Amino acid sequence: MVSGFSIGYMNFTVFLFLFSGILILWIDVKNYAREGMHKEKLASRIMGWMSLSLAVLVYIGNWIYQKMY
Repeated sequence: MVSGFSIGYMNFTVFLFLFSGILILWIDVKNYAREGMHKEKLASRIMGWMSLSLAVLVYIGNWIYQKMY
């Protein structure tokens, strides 16, 4: 039995990070580049990659947690 810290939302969290990161990189960056908004394009690119990185980190962290307990 798991100790109570995990209530089953980790898969949903990983999905949201992945989905939002992909959408930011796919849609927002393209739109900002087309409009010539370079600072916004850079900020969107950073946020998209951070979201994807967080998805990977949360997935790996949850996997390690599940293996330990």
